[in-house]
Amino acid sequence: MDLLLVNIPIDLGKKPYDLAFSFLKRLNFGILVIASYMTERGFNVGIFDPQSHPEEDCLIKLLQEIEQTSPHVIGLSCVSGFSYPPCLKIASTIRKRFPSIPIIVGGKDHVGQIAETVLLECSAIDIVVRGEGEEILCQLVDHITNKKPLDTVNNIVYRNLNGEICSTHYDLAFNPQKMTRLNYSLYPNFQTFAPSLEVGRGCTFGCEFCVSAKTGVRKKDIPSIIDEAEYITDIYGDNEICIYLETPMFLMQDEEISQLAIQRQERGLNFTWRTSTRVEYLTPTRLDKLAKAGCRILDLGLESASFDILLRMGKTRDPQRYLDRASEILRAAYDLGIIIKLNILFYIGDTLETIATTFSYLTKNMPYVTSVSAYPLLLYPGSSLEGGIKEEIKRYGGNIITDAVWQSRHLWPINPSSELTYDSLQELGVLFAKSFQTIDTFYTQKRYGYFSPEISYTDFVDAAIHFGIDSLPFSKDLKETESNRQVLWDYLKAGM
Repeated sequence: MDLLLVNIPIDLGKKPYDLAFSFLKRLNFGILVIASYMTERGFNVGIFDPQSHPEEDCLIKLLQEIEQTSPHVIGLSCVSGFSYPPCLKIASTIRKRFPSIPIIVGGKDHVGQIAETVLLECSAIDIVVRGEGEEILCQLVDHITNKKPLDTVNNIVYRNLNGEICSTHYDLAFNPQKMTRLNYSLYPNFQTFAPSLEVGRGCTFGCEFCVSAKTGVRKKDIPSIIDEAEYITDIYGDNEICIYLETPMFLMQDEEISQLAIQRQERGLNFTWRTSTRVEYLTPTRLDKLAKAGCRILDLGLESASFDILLRMGKTRDPQRYLDRASEILRAAYDLGIIIKLNILFYIGDTLETIATTFSYLTKNMPYVTSVSAYPLLLYPGSSLEGGIKEEIKRYGGNIITDAVWQSRHLWPINPSSELTYDSLQELGVLFAKSFQTIDTFYTQKRYGYFSPEISYTDFVDAAIHFGIDSLPFSKDLKETESNRQVLWDYLKAGM
């Protein structure tokens, strides 16, 4: 085998309930993209995902996989700081057992941002890939296998023969312009993962907190999307399968959406889908087109309803127009049967008063608000915030949490003001979600991209009861959401 790609699991969630369900299995479509791309070009590539094995056995199974396949190179996928400590541990374990196999680590939004640090912190790792990995890994595997020098491979940081850390030229031209069709047969036990279909990369917007801000947009054409969707329905054996359309920002134009709807109907396909987009992209007319094309869930980064906060995070230049548009979208989506999952970000300078403003906006838009996910700000390496955040936080009496646990992840939680802490906002975020989202809505939206297709509603409810519904981001029914809204409002008023 030329390359074995390994998905590194998270050992901590961004939200307190992220590890609540054992059947919440997120397919690492990044390594599937790389495996599909390289296989098309004649490489022999395998995938190992620990989520397919009991937690206590996964390291043993990984070592057995390496023993059986004898890969020339091992690639570890570490997509966030929540999987960074396990990444270092797994790399060290592999190195002890297989000292001669080169170990590469990638993940453009995390390890790719701290490449030199990764090599300094883990002697078991030989190379870190920066940016997108398809073409770079083709070159790396070729160079390593044929003992060519690495200094001609762009977009990497590596250890040379003298143990010195070296960086090569970073060139965006090595990001593929055409996206590969995913070959699900390469992913072990793929039927136990909710399917994804990559439709685009990049985002033209400039949110201060985002690592993907202002990156070049590339889109997959509609015939390719339809062909791949048909392939997914066939390989899963389900013509009504729920698919997550992967892209940092869904930006299909009206003609493209209409073509998606037409070709979906002409092929007799009944798949439905979920994706992420922005308020500015949507209109009631466009929502109608999206619904006809099979859209059932939209992740929408509203972030806040406080004018000051929206301006501070660079979300919009016209908060009133932005919020009016969002209200219009919520009503239209509700009438069309599209669930809008609103993401709320507790940001620098947030206080109980600014959060109450957001809460009031949401309640004024009832019953159209049916799904909310709220969480406090984390500082990610590579975001625009990284440079001047310390001084900005000081203005509001907040600070950056820099204890050893978070430092080891290269993630930094933010206490946004003198009134609020990261930990208190984690709890408040759960109450926000419980104030608008029922258990039924939560299950429906998690069927797209998160829950294994094998899991029934009954399985989910049983697991939720076992974990404790009080700690989960939903209420049992609409009556309980009303009760939770009153609890939340009383809490916000008491602190103002």
